[in-house]
Amino acid sequence: MTKAQLSFVEKEFKGANGWYIGTLTRRIHALDGGKEEDRIEGEEICAKMLSLIDEMKKNGDPQLDAFMLASVYHDIGRFNYDIGTNQRLERAKRYLEISRDVFVSLGGCDSDIAVAIEGNIANVEARLSGSNLPTKKESDLSVQRARYNCMMLRVTGQNDVRTTQVGVHLATALFEAYHTLEALRLLEKLAGTSRRVHGSDHRVTADTAFLLKQFQARYVSIGNGLNYQALRYENDGKSCVIQGPVPRNIFEPRNVDDEKTFSVPTANIYFSLGSPVMLHGLKKAAHLNGEIGDVRGYCELTDRCVVHLEGKDLKPVKVKHENLRIVFDVADPKKESS
Repeated sequence: MTKAQLSFVEKEFKGANGWYIGTLTRRIHALDGGKEEDRIEGEEICAKMLSLIDEMKKNGDPQLDAFMLASVYHDIGRFNYDIGTNQRLERAKRYLEISRDVFVSLGGCDSDIAVAIEGNIANVEARLSGSNLPTKKESDLSVQRARYNCMMLRVTGQNDVRTTQVGVHLATALFEAYHTLEALRLLEKLAGTSRRVHGSDHRVTADTAFLLKQFQARYVSIGNGLNYQALRYENDGKSCVIQGPVPRNIFEPRNVDDEKTFSVPTANIYFSLGSPVMLHGLKKAAHLNGEIGDVRGYCELTDRCVVHLEGKDLKPVKVKHENLRIVFDVADPKKESS
């Protein structure tokens, strides 16, 4: 979620406070509390969300329910957690505790979310005491998954607009944590359901389809500090057709007229974190050939990509660049092995 998208929603959906809060939530998830510019913007977003909540309470807005209220408090808490100073950690703990208490008061499935928030509160307390912690992106996923499962399985059902919106937030969190395959499969499901139930012109359908399109693009670099979109393989995978250069932020507008399309040797491309890839050409671990996963790291010591495989019983593996191929079609990845 970029500033440009946020500005668009502010102009086009003025008065739709529920939708606006959801957009603010997605924007604050994209900010890095360790950067001064993002910290300032995040403070403004927190103030906007609290102001919108007060306005909705005053007007008796039916869109404002306990679930939305608790979610806003949770996101404000997580933003302060990301900044990380002792003062902000204390503030994070306060908002997270309010969020937890609201979910507990709702009872039923919302207690699952409360349990996940308890884990976040424990992380805050650990940081205040100087302990090491998992990354913010990874720890966010447990709460986002709990939110989505709660809405889909026990509250509104999979066809409800609110379930789709929560699912989109989960997909965004997954993508930002480099769980691209899971994010894509979820968005394809959400887009199909929304299109079938609400129609292609519905705002939520369009928003979900837009996000899916952004996440479906594959990006690489070629050692010159610039990013390119990978389009396809040629010559039995020996070369890759790329287009660019393109902005690093996938939501920034592209000047296609200035981009060039050309072919480079596959050995010269570097995968972006989160890239869906397929293993191939392995000899010692030939049983893994054809497995797909996400690139979530790079081991400089062994000069290998760290790939988290999609199979439930498969552990992350370190794989040489030449034994990986980009997966362009998640729906039918094995056709990319040729």
